Amino acid sequence: MRWLGLARRCVEIAQDYAATREGFGVRLADRESVQVMLGDLAMQIETGRLLVMKAAWEIDRGGFARKEISMAKLFSGRMSRFVSDECLQLHGGYGYMRESAAGRSFVDSRLISIGGGADEVMIHYLAKMFGL
Repeated sequence: MRWLGLARRCVEIAQDYAATREGFGVRLADRESVQVMLGDLAMQIETGRLLVMKAAWEIDRGGFARKEISMAKLFSGRMSRFVSDECLQLHGGYGYMRESAAGRSFVDSRLISIGGGADEVMIHYLAKMFGL
């Protein structure tokens, strides 16, 4: 859930920035490419949220939910890194600075797969669970 929260906060930061920043006389929020990007990010976050909810549902049913938890953890970590990267991209050079919220989120999102377990390990674990 923490990673979903980080991704959601990144989108909020990007929306606020796009609403006020202008490029070539047009607000970023009015550009179709930015609207498509933000819409895609919202869909990615919702997908991660649904995977987390499925894992919680399985636990509520009395299951161990190892597979569901691994999938939610892997997807949410990757998604959070993708969302923070897109947020940073929208901010341009300013986003790359650690003084910016976008820059801090980008750095924080990379810690997910370090502290939460390497993606490759989780993928290997999932493959074993699916009998591969």
